[in-house]
Amino acid sequence: MSATSRERILTEALRLFGEQGFAKTSIAQIERAAGLSGGSGALYRHFKSKEELLVRAVDARLADRGDWEQFLAPTFSVVTVIEAIAPTAGTVDRLVALCRIGLTRLDHDRDVTRILLRDNSIPSPLLEVFRHQEYAVVMSMVTRGLVELADDRAGEQDWDATAAVLVGALAHFWMMRDIFDGDHPADVDTDRYLRATAEMIAARLDWADPKGEDRG
Repeated sequence: MSATSRERILTEALRLFGEQGFAKTSIAQIERAAGLSGGSGALYRHFKSKEELLVRAVDARLADRGDWEQFLAPTFSVVTVIEAIAPTAGTVDRLVALCRIGLTRLDHDRDVTRILLRDNSIPSPLLEVFRHQEYAVVMSMVTRGLVELADDRAGEQDWDATAAVLVGALAHFWMMRDIFDGDHPADVDTDRYLRATAEMIAARLDWADPKGEDRG
């Protein structure tokens, strides 16, 4: 079934906002990209303003989680998934696996990630959408994953702060790599970065064996 005019507008607007930035994208550009007559004002039959369109487009993309629904569900178990993939993995390797889930999520919604991490012209209502629909959900998943991996040490750390550090490290790596067309400016590839991040989180939580035997 072909997409409706509203659906095409949402799709093309999100793509253009991600590629060009919110301020640099015009209503006429969005209309033309959606197969409408540029400058005709047809977009306003569906949305009151460009600001409303941006919020609705991001909201719709974040709500349509697809295959990611399982990872962000309250019942998701990081340990169960990792043990199924690599049952003998050590702590650091398990953390690397958790990092890969987060980094792949950023790649999955590339346009939304670009808008939120790189565009300082976005309206404040969008920040609230992101705060509640994405960031809070992801933070909850990462925090639960860390608690699961810590097991009997779960009561010894500030899990929210640790999760925020981990999410921030992944978001920064993604953003720098995206700005530099896929290559990190420090010439550090994904595998090295994720392992370094995992090792620092392990050290922060004092999970690794003092003799280095549990570094995966």
